[in-house]
Amino acid sequence: MRLDFVGVDPNNATDDCPSVFVDPETGDFYFVGDHVTDPEILAWINSDSRIKPGEVVNRLPAAMAQIIMEAASGSYERGKRRFAEGQHPRPDEDIRTQREKADVR
Repeated sequence: MRLDFVGVDPNNATDDCPSVFVDPETGDFYFVGDHVTDPEILAWINSDSRIKPGEVVNRLPAAMAQIIMEAASGSYERGKRRFAEGQHPRPDEDIRTQREKADVR
């Protein structure tokens, strides 16, 4: 499996989320953000779109609207990386570099 990195919250300078990814084969979106647990927000969402067991609601800040639009339109840079090879702050968790070196997708 391979996912395209689209971007992170422009107001976040550290190695944290939120972020947006796209599966280049299916076009599916993956959003990393705060897991919403506020019962009032969940009830509001559930009133229009049932939240099934196993599903979660993630919040992404409004500052990420452009990044989400890039993902939706497909205009994002393919193969883009947040951290250049050898620059990842947690090298042991950099599965992308490990797989690319092994030519495994």
